[in-house]
Amino acid sequence: MTDPVGWRGVRYGSPVFAADGSRVGTVHEILGSDSEDIFHGVRVQLSARRDVMVSSDDVSSLTTDGVATSLSRTEIDGLPTYSDEATYHLASVGWLRRHLGWRRDSESDEEAG
Repeated sequence: MTDPVGWRGVRYGSPVFAADGSRVGTVHEILGSDSEDIFHGVRVQLSARRDVMVSSDDVSSLTTDGVATSLSRTEIDGLPTYSDEATYHLASVGWLRRHLGWRRDSESDEEAG
């Protein structure tokens, strides 16, 4: 039996299924904002060793058995190759950290926002 899970409950390596139920890849990363509780989509590793992003709009269910999409295998194969984008957050910067400025997320342990 498959139980639904929240987007934070999806495990790395879970199978990803096309609309017809065929397995198309595995979960490489769940894309979302923890601080804003927004689910953006799933980074899927295809069997061709290429990663694509399936948008949250194209995810039909998240369960203990995997991620189901509303896309066909052909549509998923046709998605552009995923590439990381740099993200920033507003933080205290400068000498003595007295000024507000943009800090790259990967450069600090501070929570965005």
